[in-house]
Amino acid sequence: MIVDGIVYEHIAKRAQTYGIGNTPLKKVYTSETGSTVYAKLEYFNRFRSIKDRAAFFMISTAIETRQLRKGKTLIEASSGNTGIAVAGIAGLMCFSSEILVSAATSEETKKMIRRTGATLIEIEDEASRAGRINIDGALKVLRKKLQDFPDDYINLNQYSNIANTMGHYYTTGPEIVCALKQNPTHIVACIGTGGTVTGLAKYFKEKSPSTKIIAGEPAKDHHIQGLKNLSVSETPEILKNGMGNIDAWDHVSDEEARIGVKELLAYEDLFVGMSSGANFMLAKKIANSTKDACIVTVFPDSAEKYFSTYTKSGFMTEDQFRESEKFIPVPWAILP
Repeated sequence: MIVDGIVYEHIAKRAQTYGIGNTPLKKVYTSETGSTVYAKLEYFNRFRSIKDRAAFFMISTAIETRQLRKGKTLIEASSGNTGIAVAGIAGLMCFSSEILVSAATSEETKKMIRRTGATLIEIEDEASRAGRINIDGALKVLRKKLQDFPDDYINLNQYSNIANTMGHYYTTGPEIVCALKQNPTHIVACIGTGGTVTGLAKYFKEKSPSTKIIAGEPAKDHHIQGLKNLSVSETPEILKNGMGNIDAWDHVSDEEARIGVKELLAYEDLFVGMSSGANFMLAKKIANSTKDACIVTVFPDSAEKYFSTYTKSGFMTEDQFRESEKFIPVPWAILP
């Protein structure tokens, strides 16, 4: 599903008409060493996460290459945000979709997918029964469906689809430079599919080779929806292909991510998801150990989908969550 740069540039411009892209870049931390951390607030996208970019590029590319046509159903395995984005954008374009998720995915995420009109299939396995979000089980079911019904489905396969990477190369990267009026010294992004970090790495290694690309990885037994530990999960193909542009790796625990969420809420009036907290803590670590750095990370989503996750784990009480919801921007559109 490879197209040329002119087509990708056209897709990038069209994404804006769907309310995807041009998200705010906000200063979220300044260290005593004179370094600054900025974050792209990706929950300002139409379907409320960074995955809107990848989903729009993958669906549009499939249409451009005539792999997606009327009568085909989009099928995708997701830990949450990609599922919402694919389902929502498919609905806008009048395509049906089927989304497979781990049973451990937050109830709010499942509800949002159902609201788009998509078919939602929950996969229960050993990981989900332990409360861990690992979509390898969903991928197995997806592959069986593709094998049994090859004429009915099209799988975008966010893990190997180059359009996932290109969504960030053609939109997120240029937006960062436009907002900063300069190139950052560091880009920090934890890995899920690898699309964000590989897209930003490709962009900045071409435009600003001195920019350091730092990839983050959660702990093996993590509970951070959207992230992937490569020692217990399959390494996405797009990440394998983009490894050469990554300068360094770091790790983040669930507890560190929770601290990040709490700090952003207390000091910046931002109420974010755990993956945002994880990215913040890794970026903050670099800021505290580096002089005069300009560090950019992404906040993939807000906390709006994690009421059950945050409260059932004891991270927050129901009252604390409800009080903090005032810091989540009101979505301008969530349904097709």
